[in-house]
Amino acid sequence: MAKQTLNYSFKNAVISLEENTITEYGKEDIKVYVLSDVLKKFEGENKTVDLTIKESSDLEPSEIDGE
Repeated sequence: MAKQTLNYSFKNAVISLEENTITEYGKEDIKVYVLSDVLKKFEGENKTVDLTIKESSDLEPSEIDGE
């Protein structure tokens, strides 16, 4: 059976629930998307989703006594 996949990927993005936006920060530009518009694409009784949300941040090294 054939399958169709709908996939959105936003890199280096900030979600604002208050403003209902996803703001994606590129190297040379900033793009703003409407969060509810993106989610509506996945809405429906006959649609099931796999949802992953991942946060990336810098990890500070641990301090070791005496070093």
